[in-house]
Amino acid sequence: MKKVITPFVVGLIKHKNKYLLTKRQELDPEDPADFVRMWQIPGGGINFGETVEKAILREIEEELDIKIKIVCIVPYIINSIRKTWQGIGIIFLCKPSKKDFKIRLNSEASAYGWFTYEEIIKLDLLPGGKEAIKAAILLVK
Repeated sequence: MKKVITPFVVGLIKHKNKYLLTKRQELDPEDPADFVRMWQIPGGGINFGETVEKAILREIEEELDIKIKIVCIVPYIINSIRKTWQGIGIIFLCKPSKKDFKIRLNSEASAYGWFTYEEIIKLDLLPGGKEAIKAAILLVK
């Protein structure tokens, strides 16, 4: 089996002192069973020739149907390792572009929620998620 390393981006969206997470839905044969239906920071892959900033704006619009503004890049790297795949994740702290917005999920997620950090640390998140969120929160305190 060919082993692949893929860069990806995630956008931690802050609104009214809460953070948006989505719940994984897809059944990917490469996903360990314990990754399915876990909470995650929304995001995805970077297309060839695309900047990381454009990638996160596109991914959030595709997955949540909202436009965001990037607040800052978080100085923390997510390393996600599966059987034949390794992802290196860049985290952005973001906010919705408009005051009034409505989340509409695509098929990649089964649910979303707005959570405080205290609620997040009790959730079943993908590996590296809690550490990434903690790094983002410490950055803006």
